[in-house]
Amino acid sequence: MEDNKDKKVINTLSLGHFITDTYSGFLNPIMPFIAAKIGITMAVATVLISISNLTSSLSQPFFGYIADKWQRRFFIFWGMLMASIFLSFLGLANNIYALVICLLLGHMGVAFFHPQATSIVFNYSKQSENSKDMSIFIAMGTFGFSLGPAISSGITEIWGLEKLPFACFVGIIMAYITLKTVPRLNTLHIEKPKVSIITAIKEIFKNKPVSILVGASIVKAFVVSSFPIILPFYWKSMGYNVSKIGIILLLFMLSGALGVVTSPLLEKRVGIKNVFYISLITVAPLGIIFYLNNGMGIIGLLSFILIAYFSLLASPVNMALAQKLMPEFKSMISGFIGGFSWGVIGILLPLISLLAEKFGFMNILLIMTFVPFAFSYFIKYIPKE
Repeated sequence: MEDNKDKKVINTLSLGHFITDTYSGFLNPIMPFIAAKIGITMAVATVLISISNLTSSLSQPFFGYIADKWQRRFFIFWGMLMASIFLSFLGLANNIYALVICLLLGHMGVAFFHPQATSIVFNYSKQSENSKDMSIFIAMGTFGFSLGPAISSGITEIWGLEKLPFACFVGIIMAYITLKTVPRLNTLHIEKPKVSIITAIKEIFKNKPVSILVGASIVKAFVVSSFPIILPFYWKSMGYNVSKIGIILLLFMLSGALGVVTSPLLEKRVGIKNVFYISLITVAPLGIIFYLNNGMGIIGLLSFILIAYFSLLASPVNMALAQKLMPEFKSMISGFIGGFSWGVIGILLPLISLLAEKFGFMNILLIMTFVPFAFSYFIKYIPKE
């Protein structure tokens, strides 16, 4: 009976992850319409998007530390509410100040939700099923983020931007269900950090295996974040239309989610370290195939889609292992692996884009696929179990 209750908590948080990340995927397709409505340039709009995304990603370790300290359901409940309400109300923004408020508070909600929800899933999961439960939780978020653009653009196209706020009710209902399903965390007797946040950061990065796992998540984000942002410009220059590019990117994200789901099955067959090796090394030969086919045609596009599958293959193993190694910092470590690592790449993206324009899209992307290959050297320092 206790196992059924634990599974219910994990399933509820996984569904909550799906819904929260669906809202985080709302912005990109509707931003041109919001920019035209309030009279700002795309350059200004892009800066606002970058700032809000970076605020969300880089703040996750801090919110994770607070979540570890407080051990309350505060972050998952209010995070889901803030994401659903403010990212839906982007449709009503009629000036740049309202837009900034909605962006910052909406993405802050996303940052609230992730570290604590990931930690709770780990706490309610059996040790033998950590990777499996984590894979479902992470995959649900990836699926949600993949579908978010289709939902927001569909609502906008059919009913208009002003109707987008009605989408918030799904998140509000889910937040209420989560509050009723997830027990108070003080009943779990979870170990809390006894040090300051600065000391906690030092301890995390002094732990060699954990720092390598954070590095692996940064390398993964390096490929998965950069490719979908740079390649649409290349494909547009080659004559691809918007709908074709959109379908390719959707398949890319769905392939990544499939990699997350199949990760625990592979772990049981080949072990933790080999999952990492397969994930990191395979991207390079796929990059070569992609390069030789000029990123086009069936073989070129298939290799692109498979890059997402292998890049995200080790994600649940990565998260579960890091949390096992330092259980007193579970939420904080989740913030580093699931949020901070993606924020670091967000800072590097402008530089990557400039290099791509100067030296060629395909040349830079090929070089990038060898970064995970090179990083695989450090996997020998993480434990087998």
